[in-house]
Amino acid sequence: MNRIRITALGDSLTKGVILDERNRYSLSDDAFIDLVRNRLDSDIINYGRFGSTVSYGNKVMERHMAEIRSSDYVFLEFGGNDCDFIWTDIASAPLADHSPKTSLESFRNIYSDLIRRIRALGTRPLILSLPPIISDLYFSFICRSMDEEQKSNVLSWLGHDIDIISRWHEDYNNSLYEIADSTRTDVIDITTSFESFEGDITSLFCHDGIHPNASGHRLIADAITCSDIIHRS
Repeated sequence: MNRIRITALGDSLTKGVILDERNRYSLSDDAFIDLVRNRLDSDIINYGRFGSTVSYGNKVMERHMAEIRSSDYVFLEFGGNDCDFIWTDIASAPLADHSPKTSLESFRNIYSDLIRRIRALGTRPLILSLPPIISDLYFSFICRSMDEEQKSNVLSWLGHDIDIISRWHEDYNNSLYEIADSTRTDVIDITTSFESFEGDITSLFCHDGIHPNASGHRLIADAITCSDIIHRS
């Protein structure tokens, strides 16, 4: 039986980045890509990159068409950086106009185009939905090097509602399902695995509130390997 061949495009989550207690980023020995590779006895080429947006994913796809063409599936994991802001700019000028790294409309358009181009290579794209963001942890993390005035500026810009961070992130995650519907692409649901976790959800994340820890990566691997999307193909 031939081994399943997968190419993975995504950001630091796909890369396997975690944040340790010294606020230093490193690669996990138990990243979900590695767990999936072993559980499915598959060959996975991982092009995840720290800070990657869907626009960068398009560039990666262009550079690695041969690998993608020879793959059975392409995992797509984008959105976490696309919806993010330059928080230092907000802290310095809270009354100015600030936009996310990728607007929601551009996110939909670029992501949909990426899917079409992958499919044109004869490979099946699979969208991975996003883990949630823990707003209060993320707010503390982005403000960790700011003085009180800058932190107050960010809070003011958020309308004194820290949870708006997770709601904005959720808008991008919901867009993934809209993209999936319009392009007839399957979604592997990562989000529900976190939201239905029976316990303290923060125990699945590093202290920045955005990067899943080893437990979170195991949960992602469970969602992928227990899905019938790959197995039914």
